[in-house]
Amino acid sequence: MKKIILILSIALLFITGCGKKSESSDNAKKTINSGDPIIVSTMNDPEGEILGRMMVMALRDAGYEITDNTYGYTGTANGRKALLEGETGIYMDYTGRGLRLIEGVDEKLYHELDTAFEDVAKWDKEHNKLIWMTYAPFNNTDAVAVTKEFAEKNKVYSMEDFARYVNEGGKVKMLVHEYWVTLPTGLPGMEKAYGFKLKEGDYIIGTSNAEQILHEGTDGVNAIMLYSSSGLVPEYELHVLEDPKKVSPVYSPAPIIREEILQKYPGVQEVLDKVFKSITLEEMVKMNAELQSEGKSGQEIAEKYLLSKGLIKKDEK
Repeated sequence: MKKIILILSIALLFITGCGKKSESSDNAKKTINSGDPIIVSTMNDPEGEILGRMMVMALRDAGYEITDNTYGYTGTANGRKALLEGETGIYMDYTGRGLRLIEGVDEKLYHELDTAFEDVAKWDKEHNKLIWMTYAPFNNTDAVAVTKEFAEKNKVYSMEDFARYVNEGGKVKMLVHEYWVTLPTGLPGMEKAYGFKLKEGDYIIGTSNAEQILHEGTDGVNAIMLYSSSGLVPEYELHVLEDPKKVSPVYSPAPIIREEILQKYPGVQEVLDKVFKSITLEEMVKMNAELQSEGKSGQEIAEKYLLSKGLIKKDEK
């Protein structure tokens, strides 16, 4: 009898051991695309760095093998070319830039988050087999900013106020991006919509340290063109002028993927949907400020945000 019990006990231990081994194997995280990494890229700007790190971390957490090319491209044209040519698999861009690609697009579509996204997404899928997967529900558009002191002194809080200031002989020295002075939705569009005209000497081309230059009044600069989600707006006590006529289009950040990659790995869509749809303008400005003025790394900022939203699990290693 003792012999039978001993045999049964050994058998039970063997079965239990096998069960545990199988359970352990089932729970082990598998790489979904092992040996076939997806390259994730962004432009080399602060917001691109933060959002790029988010994409990489969220996808890796979900089990995807990723090659991190965050901050990889100077200018949106280079990044888009890389996406079209298959040099990268996912690239983050903005809806406003995408709409520029569509000849004869209805400008009314520029002004709302959803229509701006839907129109460019439909066009790019049909023409280039590129899929705009989702978008963050905020607008990081081109805008004009002045210091709060200037705004209060001259009662300039919107582009309508700015036009009045110019037309009344107010002095302007504006630092701008080169593309903005010829873009129909840039300076020419603002001048036409609000009824003012800057002389050639009223603006200078430059992109580096614009917020700081405005804050310090370097070389007489009293206005700049910037991106409206800049983290340096609160740091340097700047005021972003309202654009009530919505001359500047909606620029919502969105991850774009090559169609064949999404067909192979459709789960990528769900992962990035959750990340991008969770971000508000206030949160993005705060994160940009942490990078631009507090010296935190994009990696640190992205990880903290994703953990706070429950979008990734904490690495216990």
